[in-house]
Amino acid sequence: MFYLYYTKHMANGGLVTHSRTLHQIYRNDIRSFFSKCLTSTLELYNEVTHLLLEKGLDPRPPFIPYPESVEFIEKQSFILEGLGRRKQLAGGEVSQLHFNIQTNQLGAALASGFSQVIESNKVRDYLLRGQEIAVKHIKVFTEYLENYKLPVPMSFNQEVTTSTESPFSDKLMLFHFCLMIYSGVANYGAAISESRRSDLVIDFSRLMTEVLKFAEDGANLMISNKWLEQPPLAANLEE
Repeated sequence: MFYLYYTKHMANGGLVTHSRTLHQIYRNDIRSFFSKCLTSTLELYNEVTHLLLEKGLDPRPPFIPYPESVEFIEKQSFILEGLGRRKQLAGGEVSQLHFNIQTNQLGAALASGFSQVIESNKVRDYLLRGQEIAVKHIKVFTEYLENYKLPVPMSFNQEVTTSTESPFSDKLMLFHFCLMIYSGVANYGAAISESRRSDLVIDFSRLMTEVLKFAEDGANLMISNKWLEQPPLAANLEE
């Protein structure tokens, strides 16, 4: 089950990355390549989603009532809770909370599995720290849904085996874990843009700050091991 969820969320990250890259490309051959990447990733996403639904494994976000008419915001309290808290979460807010609980559940399970097979003590400590952060963030998001009697996605902890034999190098596992961290930062940024409640915006913002600091520590760990390649740089004309 973990493999299917993992594939779906990584495909989702691929869709975001390829579409963001595509508009920056002007060479026809490279643009054609990324277009094919986008198409194949979309096919993978649809295939794994269909498989999850077919097996009854895909937890859908909580349902909200279908609106019967158009309504307009009449009070600032819809956004500013200090003026009177809104009694419901908006649809986009529910979806973002549900999605970010799922991604943190995946991250926590991945950290647990990798930490059992990693050789470097420093990398293991980093992964376990990431697991603690993910669990803490899950609790924050879960409280919002539970306060409004909405269902919460399940954990993936039961999917972690007792194996201690490493299938990958420490370098690959750390790089991959850092990649998921940066993906999480992007997810939090999207959640902030879709939230109309000041308390949600504050929580996503402060948690994103914590993740950014954690990501910086991961980059420094990769640098100290000489595992992080330098990207191409613009010319320094002052020199």
